[in-house]
Amino acid sequence: MTCSPQSKLITGAVAAALAVAGLGVATPAHAAAQPYFTYAQGWRVDQHVRELADVNGDGRADVVGFGDPGTFVAHGRADGTLAPPVLAIRDYGTGQGWAGVQRTTGDVNGDGRDDLIGFGSKGVQVSYARADGSFTPAAQVIDDFGWVQGWTAERTPRHVADVNGDGIEDVVGFGYGGVRVAYGRANNSFTPAVLAIRDFGTAQGWRTDQHPREVVDVNDDGAADVVGFGAGGVWMSYGRADGTFTAPALEVRDFGVAQGWRVDRHPRAVGDVSGDGRADVVGFGDRGVMVARSIPTLPRNINFYPSRLEAADFGVAQGWRVDRHPRHLADVTGDGIQDVVGFANAGTWAAFGGEENLQSPGQYNGEFGWDAGWTPERYPRLLGDVNGDGHEDIVGFGHSLTSVRLSP
Repeated sequence: MTCSPQSKLITGAVAAALAVAGLGVATPAHAAAQPYFTYAQGWRVDQHVRELADVNGDGRADVVGFGDPGTFVAHGRADGTLAPPVLAIRDYGTGQGWAGVQRTTGDVNGDGRDDLIGFGSKGVQVSYARADGSFTPAAQVIDDFGWVQGWTAERTPRHVADVNGDGIEDVVGFGYGGVRVAYGRANNSFTPAVLAIRDFGTAQGWRTDQHPREVVDVNDDGAADVVGFGAGGVWMSYGRADGTFTAPALEVRDFGVAQGWRVDRHPRAVGDVSGDGRADVVGFGDRGVMVARSIPTLPRNINFYPSRLEAADFGVAQGWRVDRHPRHLADVTGDGIQDVVGFANAGTWAAFGGEENLQSPGQYNGEFGWDAGWTPERYPRLLGDVNGDGHEDIVGFGHSLTSVRLSP
């Protein structure tokens, strides 16, 4: 966890209006520009995954880079700078055959430190983070979710999330027959993978090029839920403490293929933009940002209000394109409410979340935009709390420098 030759966004009367009605916050501080993990140093988006994760449990986001000789870590510091990267483990790199293979991070033993996870050819490999900043040697912990078992990034997405609310993240895969789950344990092991939901899979008509799927806690019970943007709208299965799920239900009759939403045009996300603790459905559509807000009903059953246009920006009509302008949900103000953050042509734009509506969009800072050369295929930008102050910051991996822009 997210620009076009977009003079449309910030010229003339539109720019003047946004200057008056836009974001009423201080300019983010530029904490660091350091020569780590950059294009000039050989890092490539299609080969070298970079993530923000707290691998030492200090409450600050660290940069984890899966490079050529192995996995590098640069720890976040309280002043917003990054410690010099160290080669934390000689594994999960292109030199060990991991080029083009899915790698990620997550706390899969519940000790408060994010671990390294690789979906290898024969199954899932994990290196557990230690208190001293090192990692255990890579070991295969699940004999499933690998290429040998038929899993590929193009057809069968895999995620890491805590679906039973025990504080330990699990491995969740959208396979041929439905959703398979291997539950993480505190003793550095997993249960065997089981078919937890007979839906959301290839056999039920779900396709990665048409139907985004997420695993996120929608109803604020501590257990992550399965969310699928299907043909007719948004389907959800809620995770339970015993590891089972509720039957899939069509919760929002929008954001689906039948309503004109397309993966190559309309990013969609799930996050709490209202601050009530429950997740809302957010889509970047043709006209702008559409939101279906959650309605709480006891005992924590969830329905949603009909979707509505909350920001006439960040959409196709305003010049935003999937291949140029990444858009995310992140809490950049530290108020516990997720905000809309988009990397436009002219810098970074945001619309802050609110109890009833998104606030008016405006330019958040003048950096990280398409016009300044920030292209997604070369220069990824991530959001995470680097200095541990409760505000998510922007980390941009540029041509020769990695820049950290602290949120005020």
